[in-house]
Amino acid sequence: METRWLYTTAKDFPMLVERSKKTCIIPVGCVEKHGLHLPMGQDIIQVSRIAHEASKLEEVCIFPDFIFGDVPGANIPGSIGLPVATQLLLLEELCDEIGKSGFEKILLYNGHGGNVHWLNQFMRDINMRKKPYAVIYSMVKLWVPHKMAEMIEKDGSGIIPELTKEDEELIIKYHKEDMLIGHAGMSETAYMMGISPESVHMEYLGVESGLPTRKAKYLKDVGLSIVDGGWGVEFPNAFAGHDPIGCNERMGKAQIRLEAERFAQAIKVLKDDENIMKWHRERMEKLTAY
Repeated sequence: METRWLYTTAKDFPMLVERSKKTCIIPVGCVEKHGLHLPMGQDIIQVSRIAHEASKLEEVCIFPDFIFGDVPGANIPGSIGLPVATQLLLLEELCDEIGKSGFEKILLYNGHGGNVHWLNQFMRDINMRKKPYAVIYSMVKLWVPHKMAEMIEKDGSGIIPELTKEDEELIIKYHKEDMLIGHAGMSETAYMMGISPESVHMEYLGVESGLPTRKAKYLKDVGLSIVDGGWGVEFPNAFAGHDPIGCNERMGKAQIRLEAERFAQAIKVLKDDENIMKWHRERMEKLTAY
């Protein structure tokens, strides 16, 4: 059946709640620069697509995208950076509405590294308040090249059927070279290649570097942390990785499948779990007692 909230009719919605076992996914991302070769919406586009693909394997309701992430470089034209306080309030109000519709487990599926800190704070805060629902968190996984290379080395050529022999050789080469694959790197490029290859501009590679400047390394070496861990100083081009030369649509399709399968299994565990709501109710009872 249709799993996307926005595409579900009022008549079918109660059935979606039931078949989801009162579990709802919110894809969470941001709008920010991803080097010069990837679109601004990279993070939310990838988790939204993967969540939908996973819901085809394990039925679960997919809420509309939450695009407003924490963006350090929001001064870059095209980026959107709301105050964290606004994001916290907006997400809580949305979760309340989801809860009113009958859902008890709300899973935040995050595609943006800059969201990790405020989402963890949100979870800690919301799960210690008198809400009829519990909030759970999951982060998108990056498969290209390192996880894929490990699969190939362990199980042999052909284990990832979407890849050609040449793809496998390139992936293993990058793995052995310890390729840096962070923000806008090989994995994110592959995701977008698999979703919207026309949105990837490989011809823009080489204009700006994705390698760290190491300007703030001396602070990290002595245990000092500046805002965002120095990310903006280390990666001023909003690109953290080696140029993903050779990345292609086949790698993207394989990565989407692998992540959708992984995420679908996580969703199944969450849907069938009885402890999360039990623990949540116990916390609520303790709050009431005090």
